[in-house]
Amino acid sequence: MFAVRCDFKQVLLLWFAWSLYGMTPTLALANPLKPPLQILTVIEPPASFMDSHGKLTGYATELVQALQTEVNNHSEIQIMPESRVLLTAARQPNVLLFGFSRTVDREAKYHWIMPLLRKRWIIYVHKSNPLQVSNIDDLRNIESIGVVRGDVREEWLSAQGFTNLHSSASHAQNLARLRSGRLQAIAYEPQGMQYLLKETGYPVDEFRPLLHFHSSEVWLLMSRQTSAGEVQRWQQGAEQLKLSGKQQQIAQSWQQRLWKTERIISSVQQELLQF
Repeated sequence: MFAVRCDFKQVLLLWFAWSLYGMTPTLALANPLKPPLQILTVIEPPASFMDSHGKLTGYATELVQALQTEVNNHSEIQIMPESRVLLTAARQPNVLLFGFSRTVDREAKYHWIMPLLRKRWIIYVHKSNPLQVSNIDDLRNIESIGVVRGDVREEWLSAQGFTNLHSSASHAQNLARLRSGRLQAIAYEPQGMQYLLKETGYPVDEFRPLLHFHSSEVWLLMSRQTSAGEVQRWQQGAEQLKLSGKQQQIAQSWQQRLWKTERIISSVQQELLQF
């Protein structure tokens, strides 16, 4: 047998610490702390972006913050590149992420908490490019289409068999490459394009939409490894947010704000902002 020496004062201190949190020694060992909840997003105006004071804001951000209040959560929302957000959610439990479209490929990989907005996907070209297309298959003849690594448009176009995609880290990089002639086209969305043009200072008429090729619904979702109880807590909070009228109120507020400040046309349908 091994001889065990134990200081009586140390035992008392340990017992006091366990008692302070309402735990017995056995319970403390049997219930290790679960990983803290992370809330991750990407920069994609007007859903989520940094304002002039360096503060995270946006329509989707405000909705998620309202839901945090509903479920009494105080986690700080973190900004990451899209590919890193998806990798984190794939590897860890207790990860909430938003700004991502719901697709067939993603359906079984996550828990779906609440829809946030609906948006159109557009192919843009420089105004000097005379290119014309009539359908999505015509896009296969374009030499290079810029997409963002990990973005749903990259996933969707790749799944359709497109081999002319050129990935980068951000939509801003793609726009600069389009402007310099290193890309023939980019895949993006109207409201994000308008914000990006304002941020970069490029003329608003320097680029033109070539084709509306798809649409999607953007959601707040949760990593698959998260416990059923935690998922249900957030889903119930989302339902309460909708029933209280707060979701509709936030959508209408941002609809007015986007028109007043950016002249972005949107509508509110079934409590969601639609572009």
